[in-house]
Amino acid sequence: MNTPLIYQLNSLSVVDLDGSEATQILHNLTTNDIQSLPAIDTPAETVPTIGCESFITDVRGKTLGHVQVYRTATGFRLIGAIGQSQAIVDHADKYTIREDAMPSIRDDAFAAWVVERKSAISTKQALQTANATAPETDDSQSAVSLYDIQWLGDEFVLLLAPVSLSQSLLDHFAKSDTDVADEDAFHGARTGTGFPWYGIDLSNKNLPQEADRDATAISFTKGCYLGQETVARLDALGQVQKKLVRWSLDAANVIAGTELSHEDKVVGRLTSIAAESPGRASAIGVARRSHFDAGSTATGKTADGVPFVATVLE
Repeated sequence: MNTPLIYQLNSLSVVDLDGSEATQILHNLTTNDIQSLPAIDTPAETVPTIGCESFITDVRGKTLGHVQVYRTATGFRLIGAIGQSQAIVDHADKYTIREDAMPSIRDDAFAAWVVERKSAISTKQALQTANATAPETDDSQSAVSLYDIQWLGDEFVLLLAPVSLSQSLLDHFAKSDTDVADEDAFHGARTGTGFPWYGIDLSNKNLPQEADRDATAISFTKGCYLGQETVARLDALGQVQKKLVRWSLDAANVIAGTELSHEDKVVGRLTSIAAESPGRASAIGVARRSHFDAGSTATGKTADGVPFVATVLE
């Protein structure tokens, strides 16, 4: 079989925040500078929508969500791992009193596919052609859309399509002899790139800096937002005691949740694992401060109880 070009995802969190004051509300809830995203009047036909990665934080600075944020014609769309939507909407509602900003959950409206960038435009066009006879809708937010993501690096983008078009998309892939991989394969590829997934590698117990995504998901110049004091203090003091790192394992039969030790002390825990060969795997996992640096090593045991060595990657 050829290398998969398409990953079919079971579900995602999709939240739309619409209204004339959506920008101000979202600015107050997110760690990144969403105000700098370019305005958009209509969805782009031939170019994936550019967005930014951001955490949604509570007043204590804890991560209530980890999403990609995109402008729409009427506000913003937030896309991320499944299971976040209700918490995000409740959080937005809590801090929206008189402002014109309405959050809505769109999880069930879309089928999600991670598509190789070089074939994304032709895939979208084929899907639109297949849907040409479908009834028109005034809801531009339900159109077939492409989004820039970093989940698998620069070579892939996200395609969202109404669930009614799922079979048309599968038919298109079959006719083009394109391999379609499932969500498990997606998570294996994601683990290889080191992108953390909310609900697997992160939760509402984590601080943003513990995800080690400062450069892409946190602005330290955007101004005030909920939890900003905690985030700024950690940046100033540099005292985060644990964070996610990429690990290389010299074993493949390793399960998520495996603890790593060094000199009889627990220094890490693996959260996502992807087998690379019969004797090797890559992983994402928490490391204590003593093991932040590339080249640091720790030991664990496989599912069969066999010791293995884990090495921190850059």
